[in-house]
Amino acid sequence: MSRAEPDPRNADEWEGETFRDLDLGGGDLAGKAFRDCRFEHVRLAEARMSGATFEDCLLEDCDLTMARIAEAAFRGVAFHRCKLMGVDWTAVRGLVFRVEFEECNLSHATFAERKMPGVLFRECRIHDAAFAGVDLTGAVFTGSDLRGTRFVDTVLVEADLSEAVHYDVSPRQNRLHKTRFSREAALALVAELGVVVPRGSD
Repeated sequence: MSRAEPDPRNADEWEGETFRDLDLGGGDLAGKAFRDCRFEHVRLAEARMSGATFEDCLLEDCDLTMARIAEAAFRGVAFHRCKLMGVDWTAVRGLVFRVEFEECNLSHATFAERKMPGVLFRECRIHDAAFAGVDLTGAVFTGSDLRGTRFVDTVLVEADLSEAVHYDVSPRQNRLHKTRFSREAALALVAELGVVVPRGSD
């Protein structure tokens, strides 16, 4: 007799489990703990995930639109091809959280007052999002579209935006040092500071 597919609502602690093809939209995962787990094609839109813990987990092709994650903890978590629109990451547990995003939609998301060293945003859609008071030291935004996203009081030391598009980062409102930009963006930055760069000879 084949083993039934596990349902994360049926226990409070899970380790080394794979959850797939589930509709948990609006469901309650509050306070549950997941370690070394995989979520594949799981719908978690508007799910209640407050106080949950995710450690060394992978979420692939999942929908977490407007998921409620207050006091949830994320350590070593990767999101691949996930929808994360409108998620408020402001109240996650702990000052530091370690995640990576690949081919995800993070539009209208909010990040504030957290440390996210070395976070990877690869080929992500991050429209009209907000980073406020976030430490993004060493962050990488390879191939990501940041149209309309706001950066305020954000640390972008050694961050790499050289392959990102449609971003606007003010050197007056953010901390920059060894930050990598595209040539076009770098010229816009120095222009904001009142620096005139002469055109090269043809």
